[in-house]
Amino acid sequence: MKNLLVSGMIVLAAGSLVGCGSSIGRSVQQAVSDNQNAQSLLEWEKSDSNPEVLFSKWQQDFMMDSSQRENLKKDLCGELTVLDGQSLTIFENEIRHENNRALLSSCKDDLLSKIETHYALERRQLSVPVNALKASASGNNFQFQPNVQKRDTSNGYFAVFGDVARKEVILTFDDGPSGEYTASILRSLKEVNAKAIFFHMAKNVRANPDAVKQVAADGHAIGSHSITHTCLGTSNACRRKNGRILTFDEAVAEIKGGHQAIHDILGWVDPFFRFPYGETSVELKNYLKMNSTGEFFWSIDSEDWKAQPNETMLRNTLARLDEKGRGIVLFHDIQRRTAEVMPQFLRELYTRGYSVVLLQSADPMARYNSKLVKKRIP
Repeated sequence: MKNLLVSGMIVLAAGSLVGCGSSIGRSVQQAVSDNQNAQSLLEWEKSDSNPEVLFSKWQQDFMMDSSQRENLKKDLCGELTVLDGQSLTIFENEIRHENNRALLSSCKDDLLSKIETHYALERRQLSVPVNALKASASGNNFQFQPNVQKRDTSNGYFAVFGDVARKEVILTFDDGPSGEYTASILRSLKEVNAKAIFFHMAKNVRANPDAVKQVAADGHAIGSHSITHTCLGTSNACRRKNGRILTFDEAVAEIKGGHQAIHDILGWVDPFFRFPYGETSVELKNYLKMNSTGEFFWSIDSEDWKAQPNETMLRNTLARLDEKGRGIVLFHDIQRRTAEVMPQFLRELYTRGYSVVLLQSADPMARYNSKLVKKRIP
């Protein structure tokens, strides 16, 4: 999970939630509402009702008063159980997280079963169905022609469309690797010879080193995405998200730490970085330029973090891409719906005549000579 900085949050006494299912219920319903109404990932993740924030708070309550734990568990399970499958998916990563096992001990299996039923129904709406939790082929039988393009990052590089031509698309995946879903995405890409850029987060890199190695073995580019997905910019949105603006040194430590984690495992890291939420500053942009690292934004947002039918996400993402005709598509490989939609998304790209581009540095040694990392001593 991302390590959210939640400053100024009022820690409720354990008894204020325990025995008061309506309070937990309001929080759960607010999470569903905020997810649907958020206009961006940053807006969703700065919500006090984001599942990571809520479960952190409920964990505190759980630890503070052992005499009320059973009541808290009962109330929480009761409120989650009544959600429909689609709404429940926004809590899926927290439900699966080992840290929350005790909180959900009486209902975890039932909740996961409900989520599985939801995704089984969703797959019926897709012509290329795949279960992200099972290692099975999708049935796609076409191949994208290789399209590797070089970009000079020696003096920095800023990508929104990635300087690709019409009908060319760059696929990018943020926040991983995921121990649950990255493998499925890799299978779908490999089936059709599609390459992507993965912007890994250091915390997940260190938790899933084998997944990092598999991404590399499959020939994808790997850039970094900070250590903890903290908002690094100087905007008011970052101030609200973090409770304050990070210092320049703190932000640089997040950038360098993301690169270092990947380098420690692979011995290389591509000179590519994506700011969490796309939030940055003039000083941080210049820092990347001085360190010969490209900065990647995006031109098409899949909004895969939002609870929605898989077919709706697929249709909307393709519509945005068709409108622009080219560009960089933003996905997250920590999202199950992304893994389940990927085979059909790739088929749609192929049938619509798109070419999938893999960007690499013009300097083949740049990935081995990053200025942002300390080399390992053999």
